[in-house]
Amino acid sequence: MRFPAELGWGAALVALSVAHWIWRRMKAREIAEQWLQQHRYRVKSLRVSYVNFQPRFRLTPFRNNDWAVDIQAEVDDTRLGGTGKLKLRVWTDWLGMIDREPEISWIHMPTEDNGGARAPESQWLDAQIALLRRVADGESTFRPDSRDPAARTAFDQTVEHLLAMQRRGLLTCATPIAELRADAQYAAVTDVELTPDGRRALDRASEAQAVAPGP
Repeated sequence: MRFPAELGWGAALVALSVAHWIWRRMKAREIAEQWLQQHRYRVKSLRVSYVNFQPRFRLTPFRNNDWAVDIQAEVDDTRLGGTGKLKLRVWTDWLGMIDREPEISWIHMPTEDNGGARAPESQWLDAQIALLRRVADGESTFRPDSRDPAARTAFDQTVEHLLAMQRRGLLTCATPIAELRADAQYAAVTDVELTPDGRRALDRASEAQAVAPGP
């Protein structure tokens, strides 16, 4: 029994579409893993989300969401400590290449309670909550306390915290001003503002502190 030529072409087209669908998701996984590594996250698990009952990304009416691949990852923050879980929306084209930064949405941010070890540089949670409180109190520009090398090193760490919180959507800030006249990376950070997620993080920290048992 011979099959019509149209049926053969149709089967070939379906097979090609399925193969491209699988290949593009594999490519999206590679892009997501590379992005996480570049931002100093160690991937513990990474999987494509095929069904999203609770969408975590904003609507994009002028973009074709069929070309976006949603990926869920569990990561360790290798710079500031803690383990967290997030979703990434990776935008691809026909060739599987990304055309902009992935969108991210944290399911829960890295904390030591989730199994992450303390970072060697500092206890990130206390340091970042303290910075969020300073911003909430109206501080929008951060500079080194002095020209002392220790102060410069401490300020560089402060900027790293601010940038980490910016990536997590807790605050916004201008691009840090580079330090050109001293043995340090940064000279200042301006236009620092809390986001709604940052305010909620502060509220949760205050609630946790209120219910924590005393010494």
